[in-house]
Amino acid sequence: MTIPIIDLSPLWDSTSTGLSKVAQEFTCAFQDMGFAYIINHRVPQSIINKVFIQHRRFHALPLEEKNKIRLNQWHRGYLPLASYQIKSESKSKGILVEDTKKIVKAPNQSESFIINHEHFEGPSDLKEEDLYNRYLQGPNQWPHGMPDFRKAVLDYYYELIKLALELTKVFFAASETDFDRFASHFQRPSIGLRMLHYPPQPSSIPEGVFGSAPHCDYNFMTILSQDDVGGLEVKAPNGEWISAPNMISSNGETAFLVNLGDSASKWTNDCLRATPHRVINRSGRDRYSIAFFWDPQLDFIIDTRDLGTRWCPADKEPNYKPQTYGQHLKNLLSNNYAELYKTIDGASNEDSDNLKKNST
Repeated sequence: MTIPIIDLSPLWDSTSTGLSKVAQEFTCAFQDMGFAYIINHRVPQSIINKVFIQHRRFHALPLEEKNKIRLNQWHRGYLPLASYQIKSESKSKGILVEDTKKIVKAPNQSESFIINHEHFEGPSDLKEEDLYNRYLQGPNQWPHGMPDFRKAVLDYYYELIKLALELTKVFFAASETDFDRFASHFQRPSIGLRMLHYPPQPSSIPEGVFGSAPHCDYNFMTILSQDDVGGLEVKAPNGEWISAPNMISSNGETAFLVNLGDSASKWTNDCLRATPHRVINRSGRDRYSIAFFWDPQLDFIIDTRDLGTRWCPADKEPNYKPQTYGQHLKNLLSNNYAELYKTIDGASNEDSDNLKKNST
């Protein structure tokens, strides 16, 4: 089996026919494989190249320097090598496909620099200090004395926002639902950008040790860029792990790899697939990738019925009860990062009651 390729060129014609064509390809890709390469995406290659140069530059810093911006209670900053272990079971179309508790024997062999949305997530009448009491809402941390790093990351970040919005419109077209009904929930979206570095793993890799353990993403949609080292593998519907290397399209641009997360799968009543994937770096080289996690506002309610009958007939009950995206995300993050959070100052202040209170 192979990962499908979706050409976004028809989108740029700004016609309903172009959107419909891409939406059909999107539906086929995410009902089946759950991953797709995206080409002709209009993100300048120069911006991709620059952010990867700065990506390598940051991770080449001494550990002492990186730890000055250690991950904070708002899930922003530097996450050291082998500092957390995936614990959540992975399901695809509602079926358990990876019993993580049995498979994973060690923390992930990777380190990350993480930023989240650069805007304030919440009602416009809230004061800044009140916004910082909301789950995952706080200031980003940046390495000292590296203005070129910050500029490259933010240039990439804002380009990816534009692409993610276009792909969100495709999702709603595939769902036969008017995007305009939901557009306000993506005006100040929840965003995570994670710059991952995977050192080479030993030639003889112990069982249960991964650069990134098998998992499904938690979010709505992920847009991934990666270098040429390889190591990413996707679990096909037949159970086979297939390679998902970097791909350069015919026009010389880096293709993005897009997948849906648990929240999108739940929203479509398990009709679209959240697919397990993993990283094992057998290359003997350092691997670098950038994951852009795109979601609606945290107080947005995931309710299958809101998408009409495309994914769930009117005479059937949806597989999941309505839940805010923030509650969905917190449940999964708290499970996988529970031990790490104990080491973060202020992290104990986050709780579900506050999330629910601040989401109203």
